[in-house]
Amino acid sequence: MRIIILPALNGDCILVEFQTSHYILIDGGYVDTYENYLLPTLKEIEAQGCKLDVVVVTHIDSDHISGIIRLLEDMPIGIGEIWYNGYRHIQSVAVTTEEKETFAHRNICKESQSEECKPISAKQGCTLSALIARNGIPWNTQGKGNAIMAPMSFTLGDAIIHVLSPNNEDIGALESFWKKRLIKDGLLKKAHSEEYWDDAYEFSLSKDMPGFHFHEKKVSKSYDLLKLCKEVYEPDGSASNGSSISFVLETKGKRLLFLGDSHAETVAASLRALYGEEKAPYIFDAVKLSHHGSYNNNSPELFKLIVSDKWLVSTNGDKYNHPDMPALAHIITKGKGMKIYFNYDLPICKELSDGLYHKDFDFEIITPEGESGIQIEI
Repeated sequence: MRIIILPALNGDCILVEFQTSHYILIDGGYVDTYENYLLPTLKEIEAQGCKLDVVVVTHIDSDHISGIIRLLEDMPIGIGEIWYNGYRHIQSVAVTTEEKETFAHRNICKESQSEECKPISAKQGCTLSALIARNGIPWNTQGKGNAIMAPMSFTLGDAIIHVLSPNNEDIGALESFWKKRLIKDGLLKKAHSEEYWDDAYEFSLSKDMPGFHFHEKKVSKSYDLLKLCKEVYEPDGSASNGSSISFVLETKGKRLLFLGDSHAETVAASLRALYGEEKAPYIFDAVKLSHHGSYNNNSPELFKLIVSDKWLVSTNGDKYNHPDMPALAHIITKGKGMKIYFNYDLPICKELSDGLYHKDFDFEIITPEGESGIQIEI
């Protein structure tokens, strides 16, 4: 099994070869991520006569979705199915007309541009939902056309997928956020569920994302990792992050945990329900940290539930200075032989190479040798 964490700036773009010549793509980073790193890799896969078995779009955020939009515009490779919870999947009632779609575009949709990347057109028909439909890609088939959400388990070839998040409460929080946004903009007089506007939904949430992320937290600088583990944990309150698809992938005796940007509380509850409280902690062969290693999404409670010697971090550290040192401290202090893989060589990697951090703990920081991200063999 092979995991490739591509350079996606402060975002995610992860390709998993879960069985020989079978692939899952988790998010697409920014447009430059797609053009410079993902596209060449996909062309190699396509030349071998293979396709992407599944594309997982964890949630609506420009650092996860922009490259996927460009992928679906180009379609350089076959896609077996896509998992993405659009607005149509969080509405209890969904009815729309061409007039309402036009109104939504005129009043909500803005030009969306990823950082340091080419702009993505906001014209109708270029959003993710429209592109999925236009290309005829099977959409949320594992959920029978409904939302991909916990608790849900299904097979993918010889593999088994267990969805951990979002749950009903997370989906409800995102629906509530969206309706409040429409009311705030004067587009609705009261909350209701008569319309869905996929395009407006995507672009509005992507545009507003920084407004409801957590505020960067200052933590003490200390060589005492046990002291760092005692830093106060503050849960992420972002409705969009809460809607992130996270899952367990089990195949050939291996068990991987991909956490997207999900909330730690939802993941912890789902793991207990899936495997049983009495069997905790749960062993994984690799864990992709939630929200780029944010301490707001990787709680002390969650770390206590997970045993692994391989931890994956996807970020260049922009915007919120991820990953957070307390989150890394919880990993390093879990036991001997901890390995933390980064897709960028960050200042924090150099910081942790200081011998004083290794005085009492046995761990390894692994960074890319080149500029094409990092590969992990499981």
